[in-house]
Amino acid sequence: KPSAAGCVAVGLKMGSKCIAIDLHDFQDEAGNKDITLTTQKGDKDYSGYKDNYLDAGADWDGKGNTEHLKQIGLNPAIKLGVGQWIPALGELKFIQLFRKEVNEALKYAGGDALDPVWYWSSTEYSATIAWNLDLSDGYALSYAKATYQTRVRPVSAFLL
Repeated sequence: KPSAAGCVAVGLKMGSKCIAIDLHDFQDEAGNKDITLTTQKGDKDYSGYKDNYLDAGADWDGKGNTEHLKQIGLNPAIKLGVGQWIPALGELKFIQLFRKEVNEALKYAGGDALDPVWYWSSTEYSATIAWNLDLSDGYALSYAKATYQTRVRPVSAFLL
């Protein structure tokens, strides 16, 4: 009988795109899963902002985006493991596209399903705003990253 013992993530692959999805959302010390993304606004001169949906939706650099968020003050409740990052909007859209299958794999592995709610991406719109994705319908909006609260699910590389 197959076993998921020791599993820390589930992999998702389509063509050349692949990603490993952690088994659980982050939560703060009080157990709240809806959390802010950062503790402060970012640098106005940062060149990585994606202020239009087409560029934001095509962003797959969650690892690089997360490094920038760490530099400006990532919420301390977001305790990333080695090699983990917050998915970029493109990565999050990929996960949302296969949410049903991902949730089946998460359940098998003993993880928590991705809820049909809003999730932070690491794709920043501006110094004060980052993109969110509603996993119920794929709708994307941008919100203030230091005050708006929603979910974060870490990801990592999925190598074959």
